[in-house]
Amino acid sequence: MKIVFRNNLFKFGDTYWRQKSGTAMGTPPAPPYATIFYAIHENEMLKKWSEQVPFYKRFIDDVFGIWLTHNDPSQDEILWKEFCDDMDKWHGTG
Repeated sequence: MKIVFRNNLFKFGDTYWRQKSGTAMGTPPAPPYATIFYAIHENEMLKKWSEQVPFYKRFIDDVFGIWLTHNDPSQDEILWKEFCDDMDKWHGTG
């Protein structure tokens, strides 16, 4: 894997480029790498949010989850926003 990620070469038009960070889209190792990479984040986040998210399943980039609402609608809105923010902030993506 180290060799693949340090030598990400791709063609754009008539020029070739080496990607310095991450993995190039369309390369065979990209999907499993991305799945493992994000699964690490999901595991930590789901521990934190286990009371509100008792069921969460992902297949590649599709997610199905159950959110248990709080009795107080305003508190539920705050919790939902925090959950979404937590999911978006990891690794500088949000």
